Amino acid sequence: MRRIPASRGRKSPRIDIVPLVDVLMVLIVFFLVTMQFRNLRAINVRLPKIETAGSNLLQNEIVLSVDREGNYYLNDSELSERKLEVALRTASQLPQKPKVLIVADEDVPLKKVTRLVDICRSNELQDFRLQSR
Repeated sequence: MRRIPASRGRKSPRIDIVPLVDVLMVLIVFFLVTMQFRNLRAINVRLPKIETAGSNLLQNEIVLSVDREGNYYLNDSELSERKLEVALRTASQLPQKPKVLIVADEDVPLKKVTRLVDICRSNELQDFRLQSR
């Protein structure tokens, strides 16, 4: 029976951290890519779902909203239809016409949304989009 010399003792165990860091980085990237970022609004509007909807990220925009009761909002401020027309007329006179994002609850009658579109078009604000989820 041969003995192992004392100078060649066992190596102390060590943990290799590089594969652990690699796995953690992959998990972090996966969760960041799959995370949904939502733009929360103060108005309680449940948007209808459109399967072919694109992105509604606009700059220099006016947000027009209609809640379930049919109240109109301009950038989260409630306005009457008459005041809304005046505000859009003023906005249409700017040198660079703003884009309009129309946000309507899914239970709002179509005539309310069409009225917003008519108000935009009558004030020469042709660049508008409908928000969906």
